[in-house]
Amino acid sequence: MSIGTNAMDFDIGGIYLAYEGTKIRPVLIISDGLGLDFSDVNIARISSQNPRYEYDVQIKDWQEAGLKQPSIVRCSKMKPIPIGKIGIKLGDLSDEDLEAVMDKTMDYLVKSKERALAKRRQ
Repeated sequence: MSIGTNAMDFDIGGIYLAYEGTKIRPVLIISDGLGLDFSDVNIARISSQNPRYEYDVQIKDWQEAGLKQPSIVRCSKMKPIPIGKIGIKLGDLSDEDLEAVMDKTMDYLVKSKERALAKRRQ
């Protein structure tokens, strides 16, 4: 299914179809294997559900991104997946949407770090 031979073949901010769990779903590439062995990429889940969590970001330009319906990126649902599970590219997030997703992802990681450190200091 994969269209690339290493993680650098995939665009950060690109939306691709991928085998995730037991189904094929759109995912957002949030890093291209930096720090990994370049056989994986880090993705965030994309969902057509309404935002439910603090770290869900509505994709404003969803049609231009190649999505069939209004969607969100779940910035707290990140994980590495093998590039062999990634298929066709649907499109790219607009600059505005990519910035919103990356900012929310960074916020999630910073708050996770703060909670972890505070817990250790107790």
